[in-house]
Amino acid sequence: MVILEVAASYDCWIWHAFFGIPRSQNDINVLHKSPLFEDLKYGISHRVNFSINGNQYTHGYYLANGIYPKWSTLVQCYLQPPAGEMSRSYSYLNGKQMNLRKDVERAFGILKQKFAIVCGPYRGLSAREMHKTMLTCIIMHNMVIQEIRRNKNWTNRQDEDLRLEIIPVRGLPTMNYAQMTSHIENKTLYNRLREDLRVNLWAEFGRDGGRIE
Repeated sequence: MVILEVAASYDCWIWHAFFGIPRSQNDINVLHKSPLFEDLKYGISHRVNFSINGNQYTHGYYLANGIYPKWSTLVQCYLQPPAGEMSRSYSYLNGKQMNLRKDVERAFGILKQKFAIVCGPYRGLSAREMHKTMLTCIIMHNMVIQEIRRNKNWTNRQDEDLRLEIIPVRGLPTMNYAQMTSHIENKTLYNRLREDLRVNLWAEFGRDGGRIE
């Protein structure tokens, strides 16, 4: 068996896929082998700048479960929220986080429904053929999602790109690789980002009783 690692958005668009890791690997080992954060370390990642509670952030983040390490690029649930009135804001963030994480599970489910070969036996294929087959299915899946997202009032043009234009940042000196790695794996930044998200979510949406939709 092999592992497929993907990152998917709310509309099930798969924009990162890492396929071919043996099943004997666990989630943490796969994360270290994955190229997911390599572009960020080398300075060729997409520009993501935002501010929460007065704190500036220069890279995006991913929603993950508790098995992953506490990195500044990951946001996990609070395992032991404090008791009392404040616990409502922690529970609110936990509920929203778990709801959004289901987008990846939905994307997996759609892949299996569309392409039977994804959940069928691969014994007759080589590792290279398996890799190509999986990426082909993901590309066709994204093509369908792109067509669904298309505004019917738009004029269809050849090679039209419907996704937002994102200009990658390039040219980060190699000497900064270790510094950026330390920045990503900084537990203090991880705690600050999660706290900022909790406070902001509760202030914007949780004041009406903290109901989780």
